[in-house]
Amino acid sequence: MVVNYGKRGMALEQGIIHTNSTYRAQGIALVDKIPTPWRVYYDKRSNRSQATPMEKSTVDFSGTIRGGRAIHFEAKSTINKTSFPLKNISEHQVDYLISVQNLGSIAFFIIEFEALNERYLVPIDFIKTCWDRMFKGGRKSIAIKELRENSWLIPTTNVYCDYLSIVFKHLWE
Repeated sequence: MVVNYGKRGMALEQGIIHTNSTYRAQGIALVDKIPTPWRVYYDKRSNRSQATPMEKSTVDFSGTIRGGRAIHFEAKSTINKTSFPLKNISEHQVDYLISVQNLGSIAFFIIEFEALNERYLVPIDFIKTCWDRMFKGGRKSIAIKELRENSWLIPTTNVYCDYLSIVFKHLWE
């Protein structure tokens, strides 16, 4: 059986894009999806068109929120019910989010537990702590209990993902 992971997280991203359109219309924020540049070529051996990323992307979303603060975040989704695998996060994403936070931006992950219908806003500092723990031989995932203790549940409807209510309440300094 072939498992296609390419579409995982698409519903989450579409929900965030919809939410961002609402934020824009209300004058709350201007946050855009950052496209990954792709190189498309024809493979003579397989007689098919192929596509590969031209370079590493930064993160999924970037923009400015009311008050002039920059915001950058990555959206991830898992079908697991008990933990989030850290292998789903790339090192360059952690490095990028730490760097923009050091420059004054608000930086975080949105992590969706698809099977639980739960989405969490997870501060980059907590992700970095888990990432460092993994590289020191520790746990290679974040247990749902640990995530719930160190992040915030995002108010969510079918397509609306109100992450800025969390940002303004907990991350705005």
